[in-house]
Amino acid sequence: MRAASLFTLITAVAISGCSIKQTVTPATLSAELAPEICMIPAPNLRAGFTSAYQVSLMEKGFRTRLIAPGSSPDRCALATTYIGRWGWDLALYMKHADIRVYEQGRQVGQAEYDARWGGGRLDKFINAEEKIAELTGQLFPNGAAGLGRVPAPVPADGAAPLSREAYRQQQLQRLMDEGLSYEEYQHRYRQLMNE
Repeated sequence: MRAASLFTLITAVAISGCSIKQTVTPATLSAELAPEICMIPAPNLRAGFTSAYQVSLMEKGFRTRLIAPGSSPDRCALATTYIGRWGWDLALYMKHADIRVYEQGRQVGQAEYDARWGGGRLDKFINAEEKIAELTGQLFPNGAAGLGRVPAPVPADGAAPLSREAYRQQQLQRLMDEGLSYEEYQHRYRQLMNE
């Protein structure tokens, strides 16, 4: 009887030390950003993670662009890095995911799922695609809605606001004066024409 009580106590202590944690800080994004996000996977990441995350981002209204693993997030106005690790415990399972969002190279959101200390818990055997979709939904609660809006110009001299066409012409002239690469110019031109 005493051995059974001791076994029960040890089991209870061992199980209570097992934990699965999920923390999400939703991304706060500026309205001026285009709804395009650069995806930067961790080196040697399973391809399924990238495809599941890309589908989730597209369902939230983002256009995605995959860039080389390990690239700096400041290469794009809006970027995301992501890491996924798998483990084996009778079956293969995703034991850790860390997704971070950057605006102009500054971190503005993060979602992390951590089952590395899940030990004997059976709920660590999750559907990884569903978990990635859940994390993406919590990280971008509004998706790309509201992105790509240029604030209305405020005349410095108190003159009447510009008409839409006059404002567009003014923005086109500024765009031409910036000396951008052809690809960047085309990208920004299309954004301006779609406003």
